[in-house]
Amino acid sequence: MRKIFIAFALTILIMGCAYANDSTVTINNVDFSLPSKYQGGELTGSYYKLDNVFSIGCIDDNLASAIGLWAVEKDSSEETNIDGHPVRHYYSYNEYVDGNLSHAYFASGNSTYEIKWTGSEITGDIEKLIKNTPKSDLSDETFYNTLDKSIDIYKEQKINKLNQDGEYNYLESKFQSQSNHQNTPDDTRFNRILLTYHNR
Repeated sequence: MRKIFIAFALTILIMGCAYANDSTVTINNVDFSLPSKYQGGELTGSYYKLDNVFSIGCIDDNLASAIGLWAVEKDSSEETNIDGHPVRHYYSYNEYVDGNLSHAYFASGNSTYEIKWTGSEITGDIEKLIKNTPKSDLSDETFYNTLDKSIDIYKEQKINKLNQDGEYNYLESKFQSQSNHQNTPDDTRFNRILLTYHNR
């Protein structure tokens, strides 16, 4: 009997901080009550995903890669605070969903979470998911600075990869010669360089 109890306890520990049933998903010891339209997905590690329609996860271990691409490719961004949670929201057109795809990054406790959904607005369902988590232990400024540093890390990693391939300076000069605008935002220029590289 004792061996069975120990095996059960070890199973619970191995499952760690991720659990899901039909209406609730627990990630990093935080419970998210899922609206019916977002139920029926799969939990892998610390990420819950429902096709290309919705996902939610703790991204503490891969913040740069989780936010970097979407920060660069965004069509629009906003910063807000939802009931004690600093939030940064990006959206952009996505061909796989044939519409806009949103990403909200928010702080709860000392952790950073990402919610992805179709659409360009923070809906009532998304607000409720964020509100029902523990309030942030981080100030808004600290949280946003952490996100900005992670985006810079993402860009540095991509530039280093392009430099290893001997491509970055070539593509940057090519982009500059094609552009009539001297004041192109850095993210737009960086995004076009990456797209040019991948589409060659």
